[in-house]
Amino acid sequence: MKKRKAELEKRIFVLFFIMTFLLVLLLVFIEWELAKFGINKYEDHNIQHTLSELKIAQTEMMMEKQYLLQNLETDNTIITALKNKNYNLIEKYIETKYNDDSIDKLTLCNKQREFIFGEQWGLIDKYMPQIYRDIARENSGVFIGNFGNRLFQISYNPIFISNEIKELLGVLIMIENFDMTNLKLNSNSEVNLISYDKTLSENTIPENLTDHISDINDIIESMTENKLQQTIKKFNISNAAGIIIFYDLSNEPTGIFIISYTRYVNQFVQQSILIFILILLAFTLFMISLLGNWFSKTILIPVKNISNKMQDIAENPAKLEPIEKLYSGILGDMVTSFNTMNIALSKHGQTLKEYKELTDNLDTGIFWLNNNFDVILFNPSFIKIMEMDEHQLTHQNLSKLMGLDEKQFAKLAKAPLTFPNLKIFPNGNLKYVALNIRAVKYDLSTKFYGSIIDVSKDVRETKARESLEMELIKSNKLADIGKRIEGIVHNINSPLNAILGYAQLMKKDLKDNDDLDKIIAAGKNIAQTVKGLLTKVKQSNISIDRPISINDMISQELDFCKHNLFFKHYVKLTTDFQEGLSTVTASYGDLSLCTANIINNAIQAMKDSIQKELAVSTHEKDNMIYIKITDTGEGISKHNVNKIFKTYFSTKAGKSGTGFGLGLAITKSIIEKYNGKIEVESKLDFGSIFTLILPKTKG
Repeated sequence: MKKRKAELEKRIFVLFFIMTFLLVLLLVFIEWELAKFGINKYEDHNIQHTLSELKIAQTEMMMEKQYLLQNLETDNTIITALKNKNYNLIEKYIETKYNDDSIDKLTLCNKQREFIFGEQWGLIDKYMPQIYRDIARENSGVFIGNFGNRLFQISYNPIFISNEIKELLGVLIMIENFDMTNLKLNSNSEVNLISYDKTLSENTIPENLTDHISDINDIIESMTENKLQQTIKKFNISNAAGIIIFYDLSNEPTGIFIISYTRYVNQFVQQSILIFILILLAFTLFMISLLGNWFSKTILIPVKNISNKMQDIAENPAKLEPIEKLYSGILGDMVTSFNTMNIALSKHGQTLKEYKELTDNLDTGIFWLNNNFDVILFNPSFIKIMEMDEHQLTHQNLSKLMGLDEKQFAKLAKAPLTFPNLKIFPNGNLKYVALNIRAVKYDLSTKFYGSIIDVSKDVRETKARESLEMELIKSNKLADIGKRIEGIVHNINSPLNAILGYAQLMKKDLKDNDDLDKIIAAGKNIAQTVKGLLTKVKQSNISIDRPISINDMISQELDFCKHNLFFKHYVKLTTDFQEGLSTVTASYGDLSLCTANIINNAIQAMKDSIQKELAVSTHEKDNMIYIKITDTGEGISKHNVNKIFKTYFSTKAGKSGTGFGLGLAITKSIIEKYNGKIEVESKLDFGSIFTLILPKTKG
C-alpha cells in the first residue's frame, strides 16, 4: 500500500511538472510565432519598398520617353511632311530640332511599315507586327524588349492626320538601352538586372543567392507560367529575394530584376529569443520546485487520503464508511460529494444485484443485441435454450443462430418482431421457441432486446391433439359412410334381384322384346355398381397399410363420380396416367378419402363456371408419386390459400352452406402421416391445381 501511495504522489508531481513545462513552452511558442510574424512583415515591407522603387524608376523612365514621343506626334511639321510624303524634310527637321542626348534611337515608319527616318535593325523587325497590331487599336505604349541578351525600352506612338480624323500617317518608335544606369534608385539593396533566360546561371544573380539558384529558377518558371510580375521569397534564416519579371507585347518574359535581401534582423531576434528561453526555463524550474512543495502539502496529501479511501472501497465494496470532513473549500466539497456518491453507488449496486438475481432465475431467455444484431448480453436461460456455452454465444449474429433471413430485421426499428412458434435446431435438435425482439432508442444509438421461450412441449401437445382429432373425425366419417352404404346396398340388392329374375323369366316367353333386354342390361349395370361399392367399402374398412395401385384407386373414384349428374353431363374429364406407376404403401381408405375430397371439391368449384374441365394425371419422379388434379372452377383468393387446410375453415360456408372445413384438413393430415405433402396453385376465376405427393413403396 505504501508503495502505491508513493507511486501516486510521484505521478501527480510529474504530471504537475509536465503541465507547467508545457505551458511555458506554449507561451514561448506563441511569443516566437508573434516575433516571426512581426519580422516577416518588416522584411516584406523592406523588400516591397525596393520593388516599388524599381517600378517607380522604370515608370519615370517610360513617362519621360512617352512625353517626348507625344511632342513629336503632334508636331505639325512632321504631320505635314508625312501627308506630302516629303520624307527628306522629316529627317532634316528631326536632326535639327532634337539633336541632343534625349533621343538614343528614333525610328519613323509610315502606315505601310516602311522606314522613313532612322535605321532598320533586327530588334525593330522582331516587334514590328506586335506594335502595329496595338497601333491598329489606336494605342500607344512602352515595354521592355529582349534582343541579343540585352534589354531595351521600346516606346511607340501613332501619328494620325488629326484628333478628329483617325487616319494613320506613321508610327514613331523610340529605343533606349535598359540597364541599372538608367534608373534613379535610393535603395541600398543589391539589385541585378538580367535578360530573361529559362535557366539562370550563378553568374547572373547576387553572390549570396548562388546557393539558391535552383529555387530561383523554379520560382521564375512558375511566375512565367502564371504571368506573374513580381514575388517575394524567403529561402532560409539568412537570405530572401524579391523578383520582378518584364513581359513584351506578346506577354513573353524579356527581363528580370533580382533583389537580394540579407535577414540580419531575423538572426538577431532568434538569438535573443533563444537566450530568453534559457532564462525562462531556469526560472520555470525554480518556480516548479517551490510550487511543488506547496502543491504537495495543500492538495496532494488530501487527494491521497481520498484515494486511499477509494482503494479501500474498491477492495471491499460492501464496506461503506464516509470520509471524515477535515478540509474546507473545494476539497471539503469534494469529500461531501464523495460520501454522497458512495451512498448512491451502494444503492445502485444493490438494485443491480436484485435485477440480476431475477433475470438469472427466469425460465425465459433474455438477451441484448447491438446494431448489427450480434448477441452482446444474455441470461443463463438463453444459454440453456440455445444449448451452447457463453463463449460460443457472445457476439454471434442472431439471424444465424435462429436460421432467420436478415431482411426480416429491416423494419425492427419501427415495429417489434414476433415469432410465436419458430423452429430452431440447436446442436441438431429440433425445438420450437416463441421469439420476441424490440428496439430501444437512446440519445445517439439504438439497441435491441428480446426474449425467447421454449414452447416445444406445448407445440408437440397441440399437434398431437390435432392429429388425434383428425383421426377420430376421419374414422367416424368413414365408419358412418360404410354403415350407410351397407344399408343402401342391402336395400337395393333384394328388389334388384327380384327385378332381374322376373325380367329373365319374361324374356323366355317374349324373346323378341327389346325393352326386356334393356331392363336386364340396366339391372346388371346397377348390380355391378353395387358390387364395386361393396368392394370399396370392404377395402376402406381394411385399415392396414399395403401397396396400393394409385391409377386403379383414382379410376375407381372417378367411376363413382359418374353417378353425379352434374359431373356426368356437364364436366369434361381428361386423364393422363403414367403406365407402370409404382405402388404407394398406405391404407386404401386413407388414399381413397384424400382423392375423393379433392375431386369432389373440384366438381363443386365448377358449378358456376363457364368452362368445366377436370384433368387428373399421375407420374413418378425422384422416388415420389405425383397425383395432379386440375379444375377450371372459381379458384381461391390469395389471402385464403394459406387457410384452406385449417380445421373448420371453408370457402363454401357462405355459398352452398354445405362445407364444414374438414375435408382438406383431413387430407393434409393423412398425406403428412405418410411422409408426403400437398401443394396448391390457384388463381381467382381461373381454377386451381392440387398436387398430392407420396413416397413410392420401398423395395
